[in-house]
Amino acid sequence: MKVCIKSLILILLISLLGGCWDRTELNDLALITALAFDKAENNQVKVTVQIVIPQVQGGVGMMGGSGGSAAKKTTVRTEEHGFDTADALSKLQRKIPRRLFWGQCKIFIFSESLAKTGIREQFDFLVRHPQPRERAFMFISKGKAADALELFPPIERSSAEVLRKLSELQIGIRVTIEQMSIMLKGDSQTAALPLVYILPKNKSAEPFQTIPYLFGTAVFKKDKMVGEISEKVTRGVMWIKNEIKEYTVTYEANESEGLVSLKPVKANVKLIPKIEGEKWMMTLKVQTEGDIVQNSTLLNPMNPDLLSNMNKAFANDVRGRIQLALQEVQERLKVDILGFATEFHRKYPKQWEKNKDNWEELFPKVEVNLDIKTQILRPGLINSPGGMPKEEVIEK
Repeated sequence: MKVCIKSLILILLISLLGGCWDRTELNDLALITALAFDKAENNQVKVTVQIVIPQVQGGVGMMGGSGGSAAKKTTVRTEEHGFDTADALSKLQRKIPRRLFWGQCKIFIFSESLAKTGIREQFDFLVRHPQPRERAFMFISKGKAADALELFPPIERSSAEVLRKLSELQIGIRVTIEQMSIMLKGDSQTAALPLVYILPKNKSAEPFQTIPYLFGTAVFKKDKMVGEISEKVTRGVMWIKNEIKEYTVTYEANESEGLVSLKPVKANVKLIPKIEGEKWMMTLKVQTEGDIVQNSTLLNPMNPDLLSNMNKAFANDVRGRIQLALQEVQERLKVDILGFATEFHRKYPKQWEKNKDNWEELFPKVEVNLDIKTQILRPGLINSPGGMPKEEVIEK
């Protein structure tokens, strides 16, 4: 009996050793770094993927070359069209000898023309398919989305890597698949995605040796792009949405000709909704601070009165940025990408239920009040303006 029990245990243990029978080797996978969506003929969609070239990954240096040799392309792009995204990708798989793998894909780009007709079908694929990452970034391209995947960056390994790092720097609106899904299902059903442009290449550069860059924001109502805002307005929207992390602010001082630059500028913004009768109001409480990194005025910031004047000018500049954003978003586009609906819903759930169907007409009428407090913390490593004769400096 003991022998039988031991034999049975041994058989069970041996059966557990076959854990690698269904493994997938890395050499059998095509690693996708980015996916672009464009409109195709006959109401079809064109998908373009950027795939890593395995042979050149090992010795690629900082500048895209290996040991001083000519730069090598580390990715290749290929495209296909279909009735929908799944159909196009299934056709694409027939042209690629390796299985498509989405685990490394962190960039999804939609063309402007496709975004204006609606991205619901393509977005449904991204959130339904198990492989695309929820933390992957989404963009809208000016022109064809596929063009951004053809570029040959001089520093980074691929154009997808360029867009990923620019997004992580938070120099503009940053939106992941997860965040996009939350926005489209939110109270206002609106969203904002960063716009991608292609930087003109240098005269001495090789063909396509340039990078994509972010400039401005595309505004969505449900799944359709209804307009765009400039880079300057985008900064104001980021102030309102409390997405300013470390930012450089340059403004004119009131007391003297010249500019003052502060960095890093950090901000804390709170939205405080209020309803009085038929009047809907929103107070923006802004607390922001920064250090002087450049002073081209004649003002000496070590004088408390002059520093106070610089601080007031800083507050006026922040106010102007926010007011410009409100004018563009609330008055011109009339699309709530600022999160006002969420705040009213959270504080006044009963009033929101009664008025949520009329939010598109109500949002432009919301009265916005600004409560801005600014502080310049440090003047930098020197006191008076650098390179300026002492008799020309304004001390009081």
